[in-house]
Amino acid sequence: MYISINEILDNFFKFTSRYKISFDSEIVNFKFSTKNLKDYSPYCLYIFRANKLPNEIFNYDKINFLIIGEPEDLPYLNNCNYIILEEKSISIFEIITLIQNLLNFDDALSSFKEKLFFSIEDDLSINNMISIAFEYLNNPIMVLNSKYETCYFELGKTILNEPVWEFQLKNNRPHPEYSLKYNKSRENRLIAESSYNHVITFFEGLMNHREIAIPIKHIDFSIGRICVLEVNRDITQSDIHILKTLAKMMYPLMISDKKFLNLETSRFDSVLSDLMNNPKPNMLLMRKKLSNFKFDLDSNMYLLCLCDLDNINSKSKVNYVKQMVQGIFEKHYVFVFDKNIIVLYNNKNSFDYFKKCKEYEEFLEFIKNYTLSVGVSKLFDGISGIRNAYFESLSAINFANRLNCIYSKEPSINFYDDYVLHDLVYDFVAKKKLHYILDSTIINLLADNNTNLITTVKYYLDYNENLNLIAEKLGIHYNTLKYRIEKLKTKYFIDLKNSDSLIKLRLAIVALEISEGYKLDLGLNWKEGSYVSNI
Repeated sequence: MYISINEILDNFFKFTSRYKISFDSEIVNFKFSTKNLKDYSPYCLYIFRANKLPNEIFNYDKINFLIIGEPEDLPYLNNCNYIILEEKSISIFEIITLIQNLLNFDDALSSFKEKLFFSIEDDLSINNMISIAFEYLNNPIMVLNSKYETCYFELGKTILNEPVWEFQLKNNRPHPEYSLKYNKSRENRLIAESSYNHVITFFEGLMNHREIAIPIKHIDFSIGRICVLEVNRDITQSDIHILKTLAKMMYPLMISDKKFLNLETSRFDSVLSDLMNNPKPNMLLMRKKLSNFKFDLDSNMYLLCLCDLDNINSKSKVNYVKQMVQGIFEKHYVFVFDKNIIVLYNNKNSFDYFKKCKEYEEFLEFIKNYTLSVGVSKLFDGISGIRNAYFESLSAINFANRLNCIYSKEPSINFYDDYVLHDLVYDFVAKKKLHYILDSTIINLLADNNTNLITTVKYYLDYNENLNLIAEKLGIHYNTLKYRIEKLKTKYFIDLKNSDSLIKLRLAIVALEISEGYKLDLGLNWKEGSYVSNI
């Protein structure tokens, strides 16, 4: 239903003196002009006489030109598609007639386009466009941004009777159950990653009608979508083409609309990203950049990192989840960094643990429904600590995922506080330098790989030296436990009553967990009964 720039070239080839096709382009409309224009769309063919071409064009690099006559060498043409027609080889009337014939879609689409062109001449707005589309589709239309906020809608006199749409319109965010089901649909998410491929959604038991959505992309990310509810009549193939045409014609308006591309928010996100990327940022400059935003730079904060464990790197899912998370943490800042969702949780002047926050239980239930792993940093003081906090949250996720094989369960929210020792010990294990932090007596125990004794030590540490409880958890007799403790003392000279020994034993247990989780060799060699460090 669209014509490519190559098809236009084929039809004008006998009149063509030269051409350059730099990128694939789908043309949905055309414009003949004798003067410079304010806006350009990559989906429009612009017809100019050579002597009327604009001298320069700023901020546009994907434009389709049909030029009558030989133009002067203009640098911007190198980045554009252009077809140059020989002077007087074909009249303007013939050019326009030929293009109209090429763009002659079915009657409904042609009628829609004609009315759209004439109606928006003096009132170019998204509201105006969707009102015209509603006349042809006779079904409710809703335009959402990348955050899945409702930006524009047209219902007419329709009685929706649709819980998903009613929730969206009332709360300005997706219905939670709809969001969950949508993001569990691999097919839907794959389709949504491609611009202008329509997605049909219907979840029995939740929805009463089908929803047809057209994603709209800018550069390499989605800036919004047009949704139509199939309530008044069935959606036809012609309707799909009308929606795709509408999406492409709305695109130039959307990229200049703050509802879709909020430059202020983007600037804030950009500064935060700079802080997280740069190990040595100019904090005076960063603070100056952030001073215009309503954000407490010196508060106690937690940083939450939400990583998608799904095997699809789905931007649509990230945007969905981001919107849902923002709904939970309404008074805190949520943004996307390196394909992860980041929450800057303002703990104000409190030192309260994150688990005590009022949003925790709701957030915990939310996480259980998505293929997400969450890392929570230590509490940090001020925005300058954001980079370190980010790596702490990633470390928490990494350790939790790696050690899952040991603990046989995956916590939904992982706290760096729980893995501080693992982070400290990891390098000693990786570099086979455990002798730097452990006594030879404890290293002897590790090297012997006496599973019974090592397990006993772990349970002794985990259950606060409660011998009766430890024996119960181990499934052994109390006297057997006493025997093992005595063996630790007589064979390895390890006294479990010594606080220093207990600390080093905890480090040893952590080292074993890291070794197993990361499949690392502890570097313990033995020769004639004595330990040799493998360094």
